[in-house]
Amino acid sequence: MERDRPFVVLDYGSRGPLEEQNAQPPATEHPRRLDSGLLTARDSSVSPAEEDEESEGPLSGRGLKEASIQLVHGVQTWRDGCVYRGEFGLNVKLGYGEFSWPTGETYRGQFYRDHCHGLGTYVWPDGSSFTGTFYLSHREGYGSMNLKTRLFQGLYKADIRFGPGIETYPDGSQDVGLWFRTHLIKLVTKTASSFSVLSYPEFSAFLTCSRERISLSDEEGVEWGPLEGQDPFFYEYKRFLLSDSLTLPPEMQAYSTDHCHLPMTSSFRRELDARIFLDDIPPFVDDGEPWFTANKTPLLVKIQKQAYKFRNKKAHTSWNMGAILEGDRGGFASIGPKEQFSQELILKAEEGDHDRVYGILKDNLAYADVTDAKGYTVLAAAAVHCHNDIVNLLLDHGANVNKFTDEGLTPLNMCFLLYYPSESFKPNVAERTVPQENPKPLFTPKPSPSCVETHVESTYEVVTSSPGSGEQKPPSCTSGSQEDGSAPGTQQSLESESSFPSGQGTVSDRERGLEGLPGGLDVSPPCSEAHFESDLCVRSYSIQLSRDMLEKSAQAYSMLQVPGAPDKGTVRSMAWSMVKRRCRWLTIKLLLHRGADPNLCCVPMRALFFAVKAGDVDGVRVLLESGARTDIRYPPQLGALTPLHIAAALPGEEGVRITELLLHAITDVDAKAADQDDVYKLGKLDLLPSSLKLNNEPGPPSTYYTASTCVAEEGGRTALHVACEREDSHQCARDVVRLLLSHGASPNLLWSGHSPLSLSIASGNDLVVEELLSCGADPNLPLTRGLGSALCVVCDLAYEQQRSTDNKITLVDRLLNHGADILKPVTLTQGDRVAVGTVVDYGYFKFFQDRKIAHCPFHVLLPAERETFLARKRLLEYMGSQLRLAVLAREREWDRKAMSRSRKAELCPGHTMKKRSLGLAKALAAEGQELDREAN
Repeated sequence: MERDRPFVVLDYGSRGPLEEQNAQPPATEHPRRLDSGLLTARDSSVSPAEEDEESEGPLSGRGLKEASIQLVHGVQTWRDGCVYRGEFGLNVKLGYGEFSWPTGETYRGQFYRDHCHGLGTYVWPDGSSFTGTFYLSHREGYGSMNLKTRLFQGLYKADIRFGPGIETYPDGSQDVGLWFRTHLIKLVTKTASSFSVLSYPEFSAFLTCSRERISLSDEEGVEWGPLEGQDPFFYEYKRFLLSDSLTLPPEMQAYSTDHCHLPMTSSFRRELDARIFLDDIPPFVDDGEPWFTANKTPLLVKIQKQAYKFRNKKAHTSWNMGAILEGDRGGFASIGPKEQFSQELILKAEEGDHDRVYGILKDNLAYADVTDAKGYTVLAAAAVHCHNDIVNLLLDHGANVNKFTDEGLTPLNMCFLLYYPSESFKPNVAERTVPQENPKPLFTPKPSPSCVETHVESTYEVVTSSPGSGEQKPPSCTSGSQEDGSAPGTQQSLESESSFPSGQGTVSDRERGLEGLPGGLDVSPPCSEAHFESDLCVRSYSIQLSRDMLEKSAQAYSMLQVPGAPDKGTVRSMAWSMVKRRCRWLTIKLLLHRGADPNLCCVPMRALFFAVKAGDVDGVRVLLESGARTDIRYPPQLGALTPLHIAAALPGEEGVRITELLLHAITDVDAKAADQDDVYKLGKLDLLPSSLKLNNEPGPPSTYYTASTCVAEEGGRTALHVACEREDSHQCARDVVRLLLSHGASPNLLWSGHSPLSLSIASGNDLVVEELLSCGADPNLPLTRGLGSALCVVCDLAYEQQRSTDNKITLVDRLLNHGADILKPVTLTQGDRVAVGTVVDYGYFKFFQDRKIAHCPFHVLLPAERETFLARKRLLEYMGSQLRLAVLAREREWDRKAMSRSRKAELCPGHTMKKRSLGLAKALAAEGQELDREAN
C-alpha cells in the first residue's frame, strides 16, 4: 500500500530543541520533531528485559484485533525516503507498525489515527532510545530514556519528565525524586533543620485544613454551564463548547493531525485515554486506597495527578515509584550528583554562604527551587535565616516565592511565624483571650539581700504572661548563641513588647529616642555604708533597673554596628533580638516586593491576622499595600472571625488605627462570626427563678404604645458587637464604634439576644452608648433571649456592677430622651408561664430573682447587701415614676371621651394584674378630675 501525500503524516521537518540540554547531541542527529514535537529528547536504551516488558503490547497488537475495525498490512513511502510498514485501518495508520526516517531514526510500536499512540520504542542513530508510552506522538506516562552516560526511568508528560523518576549513572549512583524537565525539583530525603509548624503547638488549634483527595473524575465531569434551554444568556457560539461535533469539521483527522494547534474535544480525549488504558483499570475510577494531595503548589498538584493517572501501570510498581512519592529512599542506590548538590544548596542557603550558592546555580548543578522530602525549599531556608542577598539570588534564578511546603507553609508565612510569636499577640475580647485577673508585673526581683550583684540576669528574671490565662512563666534563656530559627526564644516577651517593623518599639518610641537614659541610671537605691568594705566591688550592689530602662539600653545597643553575641547579659540579648527582628522585617518586605502573596497561605493563619493580632499598625499597612485581602476568616471551629473583628477588640490606639486601615479596604463591615450560639459572658449569672408569680398577664393596653414593626436580624457577632462588648479603653472603643458607624455598620443587628446598644450598656461604656444613640441606634429594638429592650438591660441584675445608681438613672434619662418607650410591652417567661408587662415589671421580675435581698428583713442583711437593696429600690422607684409620667403624657394626647370608653373596655373585672391596674386607673381618674376642675 503506497500513498503520496502533499503533507507527510509524520512531519519531521521542524523538530524542536532537545530536552536533554546537558547532553551533547550526536553528530548524525539534527534538531527536529515528529508531528509537532514528538521525541524532542533522547535517552539511552533500556535493558532487554525491560524493553521486552514495555514492548510486549506493540509487538502483539493486542486489543486491535478484537475490535470491529478490519486491519490490513501495508507499506507507505514518501519521496524524501520516509517509510511506514505496518497495519492500516480506516484509511489511516492503526495498529502496530514501524516508521523510519532517512536520518536513521525509527519508531516501532503502536499507532492510532496516524499518531504514535500506545507502547513503543523510538531509536536515534547514535543508539539512544526511549521505550515507553506515547500519547498523540508525545511521550506521556512511564518510560525509559537510555542515554550514553545515564539511564532515566520515570514519568513523562508532553515529552518532558514530569513526576517521580530515577536517573542512574555508570558508577551505580542514582538521583531519586520528583522531576520537571531536566530538573530534580523534590528530594526523597529530609533536611535536618527544616522548618515545621508543628514546632509551634500554640497554633495547633488553627491546623484544621485537611488534605484534598486526588480524583480525576472531576476533570471528566466538567460542564461548560447550563443547558441551552436553561441559559438566559445563550449565544450561538456556545454551541461549539457544548457539542463536540461542532468543535472541529467532520473527518478532520483525514487531512490534519496537528493537535497542538487545534482544540481537543472531550470525547476524543476519552477515546485516546481508552486506547492507552485498554488493559488497565480506567484512571478515572477511584479504586483501592485514596490518594491525597501532599503539596498544594500548582505544579506539584499536576505532577501528583499525573502519577495518580498512571498508578495502575506495571512500571509504577516495578520501578518503586510509590516509595518516591512517599519520601522513602531506602530501596535505592547511593545518592547521585544532583541530589548531593541539591542538599548542599539548601544547607549553604541556611548558613548564608552566598558564594557557594551562586557557584552551584551558575554551574547548573542543582535547581534553584529544589525542596527536601517535606517541601522545604532553598528560598525558605534563606528567608528563615534572614539571608536577604541569597533570597534575591534565588529569586533571580527562578525560585518560586509562593511555593508551599507539604505542611502548606510559604516562605512568607514562615517569616511571619518568627516575627510575630504568640507572646506578641494582644489579648482581646473577640478571641476571648482577655485574662480574668490582673497580670503580675513583668519583672519579678528574686529574694536577695539589700546589696547584691549588678549582673542583671542574675538579679531579675523576665516573666511573660500567657494570653487568656492569668498565670505567668519565665521563658527559657540560653547562654549559647541564639538560633535565628527560634526567634520567639530567649527574649520573646521583650521582643513582643517592642513590636516595631522598622526598628521602632511600642514602649520606647522613636520620637522619645534615648532621652532620660543617663539620668535613669540614678534610680538605684543607695546601699548602706555599713556594708561598704574594701573587699567589695560594684558587682556586689543591687541596681534596680526598670523594664523601660532595659529596653532603652537594648535599643541603643542594637544600633551599634556589632551589637555582640546574645550570651553576654540581658541587655545584649535584648539588643541581639532587636537586630534580628529588624533583619527579619527587611526579609518580609523583600519577599512582598518580589511577589510573595500574603493571601495564599492559611497555615496556621493568613499573614494579615499575625499583624492585626500583634497590634502592628505598620505591618498591617504594608500587607494591605501588598494586596492582602480583608475578607479572610478564621476556621469555623474558631469562630470564623475576620481581621476587623480582632482589630475592633484591640486595646489602645493601635486598635483604632488598624480598624481605620481595614475599613478602607473592607467589603462587608457587617460580616458575622460563626458564634451565633454563644452566650454573652456577663449574662451567665447563676440566679434562682424569680419569686414573682406570672399569671399570663396580657400587658399594657395597646393604646398606650406604638407597635414595633422592626424585626431585628440575629446571628453571629459583627465588629460593632465586639467593639461594644469591650470593657477596656472606653475612649478607644468609642473611636472604633464611630469609625464602624461612619462606614455603614448596622447598629440594629442582634447577637446572643443583644444589640450593640444593649452590649455597650452591659459593658458599662457610656461613651459608646451616647455614640450609638446619636448615630441612630434604635433604643426600642426588641431583644431576644428574654432581655426585653435596652431599658431592661439597665435594670438587669447581671450587669448592675458596671455603673453606679446615679449613672444608671442618668442612662435611663438618656435613653428616654432618644426615644425609648418605657410603655413598650416586655415578655416575661418562667418555665411554662408567660406574662407581658413593662420595663418596670421586668425590673421587679429580676429583683425577685435575688431572693435573699428581696425577701429577708432589712435588719438581717449585711451592710453590703443593704446598700445593694437600697440601690435597686431607688432605681425601680425612679423607673416607676417615669412610667407614670409616660402614661399621663400619653393620655393627655387622647380625646377624653375616647379615653373614657377605652378605660371601661380595658379595666373590666377579668382584667389581669388587678391591683396594679385598678390603682393606676384610680390615679388616672383623680388626675382627670383635677384637670376638669382646672379647665372650669
